[in-house]
Amino acid sequence: MKKTIFFLITTLCLSVFMVQSTQAQLLKKLKDKAAKALEPKKDNKNTEVSNESNNEPSGNIEKSTKKQVKPDSLACKVIGQLGEGETFLYDETSVIAQNNALSYSFVIVNKQYQYFLIENGNRTGPFKEAPIKSAKRSDEDEDGGSSGKDDDNISIGDDKKDPVAQQYSKTIGGKLHIVFNGKNYGPYDYVAKMILSPDKKHFFAITTIGGESPMTAKMGMGNTYMVSDAGLKKQIGSGTTMPMKLIVSNGFKHCKGTVMDSKSQKIITTSSTGKQEEGSMSDVYSSNNISLVDDNGDIITVPSQSPTQILLNGTEVASFKVPIKNRNNLFLMPDVSKSVYYQKGRIYRPDGTEEKLTGIVFPKAVTINKITSLYYYKLYKNETGVTDIYLCKKVL
Repeated sequence: MKKTIFFLITTLCLSVFMVQSTQAQLLKKLKDKAAKALEPKKDNKNTEVSNESNNEPSGNIEKSTKKQVKPDSLACKVIGQLGEGETFLYDETSVIAQNNALSYSFVIVNKQYQYFLIENGNRTGPFKEAPIKSAKRSDEDEDGGSSGKDDDNISIGDDKKDPVAQQYSKTIGGKLHIVFNGKNYGPYDYVAKMILSPDKKHFFAITTIGGESPMTAKMGMGNTYMVSDAGLKKQIGSGTTMPMKLIVSNGFKHCKGTVMDSKSQKIITTSSTGKQEEGSMSDVYSSNNISLVDDNGDIITVPSQSPTQILLNGTEVASFKVPIKNRNNLFLMPDVSKSVYYQKGRIYRPDGTEEKLTGIVFPKAVTINKITSLYYYKLYKNETGVTDIYLCKKVL
């Protein structure tokens, strides 16, 4: 009798282990297959090196300002100068709207590697390290939302679990909860991803609540829901799904989640307002894919397989002559159909028109009083040999 009981227990444990391993292996195979399909072909003829993140000029100030003409005094104003031995840092700049007014900042460094911050005309420093790091314009930036970076991805079936979800997850009475700012949220079977607001007063999370079996639900495969501290509980897809991404809007007002339906293998994205679109596995893992949710809860996508398009909730609203290769230079307007794209000294518009705009540094679209303008820096060596730093504005 004891041998029989031992045999049954051993068999049950092996079954659970095999199911868990099978689920994890399935997802790993899908991920590996998608990643392999997206590997760029080694063709030097078609390889293009882009330096548009910070745009022209790049490198030495003396060399880069030689061919520039003096900035238009109506569109540009001097906001600083480079002293002897000082260099403008293209990777540490910012132009944003604060309280419906323009705010700017940039960093310069001298030959002694001392850093100085110029913020709205005020200079502070020296600092041992660059005091701001905003020119990469990461997906949390002021431009409307996030867009397909690795941090948005959700890992299921392996050891790479979301550290924020782990930090705030707690088992209470045998049930999993999110414990955040003294309140309990849940219960959930699994918390796949959790994103906090910059002030850490709010959160969005993607969770699993129930499914085909309690065991798979606790592994993160089941009914997938987006939840928040404000009471959001929005299901993505139906039936057993696997969460793939969670993205929040710039103002932390809305979010969107992406899942894969385990039966149909379809990729489904839903926003916290219920807007929805279908995509492909390549859009989930492609580094060229641009996908975000804005503060209205709309899903904005540039598909990796047709990068000249902008889709709003799955429907095309704009199309360009050239493919959108750089998220940082796609300037989304309040009316998405009027968005513009900057590439290699030209502004492209969806109506097919284009405009020359060269020698600019860190172009950024900012909306103030409902008027969206392109702000950018220009460097110009004046008649005395001093390099002036200009901030310029072009109404879009």
